[in-house]
Amino acid sequence: MSLTNRLSLLDGSAEAVSVDRIGEFVTEAQNPGNRRRVAVVDVLTPALRDWPGVRLVDTPGLGSVFAHNTRATRDWLPNAAVALVAVSAERPLSDADRRLIEEARQAAPRVAVLLTKVDLLSDADRAEVIGFLEVRLREQFGGAVPVLPFSTRENTEQWIARLKDEILGPVAGDITHERQAALAHKLAGLTRACRGYLTVALRAADQAEADRDRLRAAVLDESVRADVLRDELALAEQRLRSAARPAFEGLLLAHHGPVRDDLREALAAELRTWKGNLAEQARRYEGWLRDKLTAELVALSRIAAPKAAELVGQAEERFRRIVEAFRSRLNRNVTAAVGVALAPVAWEARRPAVAVAPAAIGSTFDIHWDLLWWLLPMGLVGGLFRRHVLGRVDWEVEKNLTRLAGDWSEAVVAAVADLRKQAQSWAEAELVTLTRLLTENPAEMDTLREYLARLPDPDRRDVVDPLRGSA
Repeated sequence: MSLTNRLSLLDGSAEAVSVDRIGEFVTEAQNPGNRRRVAVVDVLTPALRDWPGVRLVDTPGLGSVFAHNTRATRDWLPNAAVALVAVSAERPLSDADRRLIEEARQAAPRVAVLLTKVDLLSDADRAEVIGFLEVRLREQFGGAVPVLPFSTRENTEQWIARLKDEILGPVAGDITHERQAALAHKLAGLTRACRGYLTVALRAADQAEADRDRLRAAVLDESVRADVLRDELALAEQRLRSAARPAFEGLLLAHHGPVRDDLREALAAELRTWKGNLAEQARRYEGWLRDKLTAELVALSRIAAPKAAELVGQAEERFRRIVEAFRSRLNRNVTAAVGVALAPVAWEARRPAVAVAPAAIGSTFDIHWDLLWWLLPMGLVGGLFRRHVLGRVDWEVEKNLTRLAGDWSEAVVAAVADLRKQAQSWAEAELVTLTRLLTENPAEMDTLREYLARLPDPDRRDVVDPLRGSA
């Protein structure tokens, strides 16, 4: 059977691509920032021949340092019928894992956890970790979430067979039903959220003016004031910002000595081969050091990138907790005042990209002695020149490492500020929405009932009017 892999670009064009070239389009190393503008790479494999209609989509996940990777994952989530969330046995069920499972459960009717790296565990430990996960998942999500062990090092075929039997086989057995179930699940989530807001508006409209004022005061009390939320987010941002610069300076300046020594050794060897007058060699030195130091900074940025991802991830998690606590208080007030529990609505953060500039090399001489090269033959000043430029390496390395730490720090600070603004805007939009709904007057009741009647209750077979009972 002939299989053709397909490369689809964001501009709508497509072409065939061989397996050995796929890395050029899907890895950050060969396609940084998705500069090739790749939308999807479809890889056809006979390994899935027994599961027609099943399409496995491998996304980068939500914790990537690269913002476009996180966006790609979020873009795909609404299309998923079944979500497999990979959780490492080294640190099972972190906050990021729980958040991803929660988002997956909102998007897909079937969610399973793939416990990876189980080869690191003994049989007894593996059983204990799986049991722990199943209990915690049931407690948090109110239902069973299957946990499937997996390893690419040991018993891989065994784990693949189990995955096929428990997940792929049942899905492929009735593709039409699975698609319908996925669509129904997504529509039900939207319907619950809409019905919750409409019911709040209907309850408010049914009150007299004075009662509506008391209702608004009960829902929008001190615990959910916008200025209090802004202060809480700003304080969290300030603490996160203050940690950025020391974190990168400590990480990068620790490499000062090794980078300096490597560059000095390489420069000393280079200088012995250079020919030409003082001006030529000065320019050559600046270009050489700029290229070499830039290469060192690029390598060190690969070390700094995970730290940036960690700090931005901490910011996102902190802001998420503040937003979730805010909405929990808001929902508590709505439930107490109106008797309606709003459907969960997650804050979907757009994690900003973090980019860093190349090295900056200063002039070789503070005074332009190189302009007088015709008076300074290299035979006389060559030794002084070589000692001078070798002595400058230490300062140039320290300067650029400090600058790199500052650049990464500023990039993270900007990302944190962007996340804080997103969180604040989301929460304020919730307040504006509820304020608007709580000002509805009796003249709007028939319209609100009409809207509710158009939205079937996904949790009940009959359509219920919140004020009058069954329709």
